[in-house]
Amino acid sequence: MLLKNAAHWVDHSVRVRAIHTVLIVAACFLFRSATDGFLRPYLPTEIFLFGSLVVAFLYGYAPALVSLVFGWLLGLYFFVEPEGQFAPVNTLDLILTANSFVTGLAGIGMLEYLQRTRYSKRLMLMVSESRYRSLLKLDNHRVHHQRQSTRALRQISDIFSHLDRVLILFDHERKPWLQPLFMQTINAPQTSPALSWLSLIHADDRSRVEKDLAFVLDGLREFRNIRFRIAVGEDRFEELDCVCRSLTLSANRHVFALVLGARES
Repeated sequence: MLLKNAAHWVDHSVRVRAIHTVLIVAACFLFRSATDGFLRPYLPTEIFLFGSLVVAFLYGYAPALVSLVFGWLLGLYFFVEPEGQFAPVNTLDLILTANSFVTGLAGIGMLEYLQRTRYSKRLMLMVSESRYRSLLKLDNHRVHHQRQSTRALRQISDIFSHLDRVLILFDHERKPWLQPLFMQTINAPQTSPALSWLSLIHADDRSRVEKDLAFVLDGLREFRNIRFRIAVGEDRFEELDCVCRSLTLSANRHVFALVLGARES
């Protein structure tokens, strides 16, 4: 993967980088001035080279090059004889200049390369983590829908395997769209298809059955066992054991519910 924005690894603004670069160069100058008696014979300008490498590590190659040039000028002017003035260029000046710029440019280049590589790896890790989260989210959705589909298929299979026991089916608006099959096998006092099957339930059981059906139709329960008495003739009732089940054909929408029942022998 090629990330073209790896060069923008510095998070600070141009103003912050300029201020901090000036402060680092000033700190190097103060430190060199405080240790002038000890460092003069050995390291006349190297402290500014170190400062430019610190700037390169923190703020990139552009401010590091500026600090390298200014540090070189300050070191030659204040800490190389004749101090405090610009004299004709001699061999020492050429050696110090070559040392500062060759070493400084090499160090700044390597630090810039390392920082870009580090930032590139960081971006790749962030992209990989984002893709992993997206794939994990998609996989969770797939598993969830697969479970819903498996559940729906299992329930549909149960419907077809027990069609002879289906009492009634409801749509998502709670309107019955399949008449009770049991009404064809019993001598119900009314056989009109337009008549609600709930009217055949014993008056003492009707409110309880409607309440239990509402639990399933509202999605509060997946199934509920119901026992009630239903009319099979004039003043004659037969007791039924029923299972009220919900059927969900989508992940978040309750489509319809069904009631399965079996006549007691």
